[in-house]
Amino acid sequence: MGCQTQSNRPYCVNRYRLPVPAAASPWPAFLPEETLLQLSGAERREAGRLHFSEALLFLLRHVSHPQLSELADWACNEPGNLHTSQISHMRNNKVRMLGTKAVDALGRINQAAWVHRHQPELLKRLGTAALTPRLEGILAAYQPLVDPTNQAPIGAGELMAIYLGYLRLPIEIPRSLTTEEAELLSGLIGEWLDGQISQRGLGFREAARRLQEAWEGERAGAERLVRVIGGMDDYSPRQLTEEWERISAAAIEVLALEQGPWELADALLELAREQKRPVATVTPIARARRRRSTAKEPPKED
Repeated sequence: MGCQTQSNRPYCVNRYRLPVPAAASPWPAFLPEETLLQLSGAERREAGRLHFSEALLFLLRHVSHPQLSELADWACNEPGNLHTSQISHMRNNKVRMLGTKAVDALGRINQAAWVHRHQPELLKRLGTAALTPRLEGILAAYQPLVDPTNQAPIGAGELMAIYLGYLRLPIEIPRSLTTEEAELLSGLIGEWLDGQISQRGLGFREAARRLQEAWEGERAGAERLVRVIGGMDDYSPRQLTEEWERISAAAIEVLALEQGPWELADALLELAREQKRPVATVTPIARARRRRSTAKEPPKED
């Protein structure tokens, strides 16, 4: 069998003189996936922006926006590289022109976090800032993104390739609250938790203590949850979206619920929609006043 060229296409001829297509050349490893290059430029870039948001959601599974900002200061060894507002915009796919400083910071975080976990002896040679116990705790929760072909931590270059639509990672995208869901839950969660705690006969201080013990993450997050339950604060939809898994995990443990975080979210959303309640019908101040007035009421005589 011999191979020839016909109309610039290789083919082989067998003993029956029938043309047989020659095997295609292997796809070079340095090129992006062929399916990505078959998209139009606009389609590829839009898909890249969406996948970049998905990758950031993956990174934010176990760290908050402020914690990721702190990691950026540590990894880059200079302040102000990645602000929480930038993280929020990137996470929600509201960035049309990605800043190189933000990409650099995310890449440095990802690679430095991987080195901290797998090759800590190299950390001093990366030029990061000094570690603190607080940063150690954040790094323990952070899960790096890795290249599926070699399991190496991705850096700024790979992140930019994701944004431009030239690289896709086989990551499982965690569920996140939609804007409408976050608005409904932010108007309900404080009063609902307050009621559940009262139904179980828990005093406010005891419930607060148990919630703080069950909280996974910064103490400030647990303190905010206690204030929300006590009617002294409220969650914005953005705050609730960022903190939902921590809020729900603490509530499930303290209230001994059998649901998971997203089963609880679905149940509360169904409750809010059934009641057709407007957002925040009971304000934090009103809840606090109600709690104080209830505490001052003398017991009723028979």
